[in-house]
Amino acid sequence: MKNTKKITASLLAALALTAPCFAAGAAQPASEKTAQTAPLTKEDRERAELRTKTYKALLDLYHKKPKSRKAIQNAFGYAVFVDTSYSVGLLGGGHGRGRAINQHSGREVFMKMGEMKVGLGLGVRQSNIIFVFGNEDAFNSFITKGWTFGGEAVAAAGDGVNGDALEGSFQVAPGMWMYQVTTKGLAADLTVKGTRFYVDKDLNVDTVVD
Repeated sequence: MKNTKKITASLLAALALTAPCFAAGAAQPASEKTAQTAPLTKEDRERAELRTKTYKALLDLYHKKPKSRKAIQNAFGYAVFVDTSYSVGLLGGGHGRGRAINQHSGREVFMKMGEMKVGLGLGVRQSNIIFVFGNEDAFNSFITKGWTFGGEAVAAAGDGVNGDALEGSFQVAPGMWMYQVTTKGLAADLTVKGTRFYVDKDLNVDTVVD
């Protein structure tokens, strides 16, 4: 009997201690509850979709050109642009979107491409573009000043860092290489002359890649 009374007393004491916690939870402001369950914004959804698309584009490059993985792993940073042909939805009207990654800081920068005109429309309906940046200056210039492809490109040769890992790419500026991957494989000639790459002010926020 005494044991029963002790157990009952203990349960009552425990309930008395936890009651304020339940009360605090019940008294939580509605605004805080709403914030915790707030739906994703349109921009959040687009960023998530773009991360998935660019990741798949990178895997596609690795599949078609396995040695490119080494070049990108050794690079200061890289950028991936997807679906550069006319499409609907997230990417359309001859434009493309992508993201640039600083592999030293983990910074992620969302970017856009200008209109596709002469070249890309000549039988190429879809194309992914991957940039490799060999140094900080090349990467920072790309994301701060933007860059326009004027048509100057040289088939990449081996170097002391990557060996022949850059094979299949084109050097388009000092410390900067480009791969163009179509549905048929790596492009033998780049077809993005006149295309401008620049920061996407709608999607770009201070985010860090894991």
